[in-house]
Amino acid sequence: VLNGKAIDFPQPVYPAVAKAARQEGTVTVQVTVDEGGRVISARAVSGPPLLQTSAVEAAYRARFPPTKLSGQPVKVTGVVTYNFRLP
Repeated sequence: VLNGKAIDFPQPVYPAVAKAARQEGTVTVQVTVDEGGRVISARAVSGPPLLQTSAVEAAYRARFPPTKLSGQPVKVTGVVTYNFRLP
């Protein structure tokens, strides 16, 4: 899980249609982070369908420190999770 490693981890916008439907839940998004720490691929792998698009959009805005292997920056794949809770 990459959540705790993020330099910038914007929260997703709660979709109006999901609020109206009283939809809550956790969305898991699989991400690929490039050598510079930017998300280059994001795909929802679980969670309520009404919330998945918003979670994927937020994942693309996240930034991470570069991951290094033997001193060289490398791409990494992992998951981030977003918890949607109504007030």
